Amino acid sequence: MSVVAIRDEALNLPATERAKLVDALWHSLSAAETRARESTWAAASERRIEAYEAGILKARDAESVFAELRRDLRK
Repeated sequence: MSVVAIRDEALNLPATERAKLVDALWHSLSAAETRARESTWAAASERRIEAYEAGILKARDAESVFAELRRDLRK
């Protein structure tokens, strides 16, 4: 089964079941992988905050960001 097929199946689950699935997948990662991902995310967040504060990066409303994410996930 492809990742796309699994994703499509998962998106049809009730919200509570999707949350349980996310939790199970997250916990299936090793501690080292989890730390590496969290460290990478924190560094990216800091860079974006600094870019925003320097006027390099503009703020976007959440509605447009989530719409773009949904559109990208459907590809």
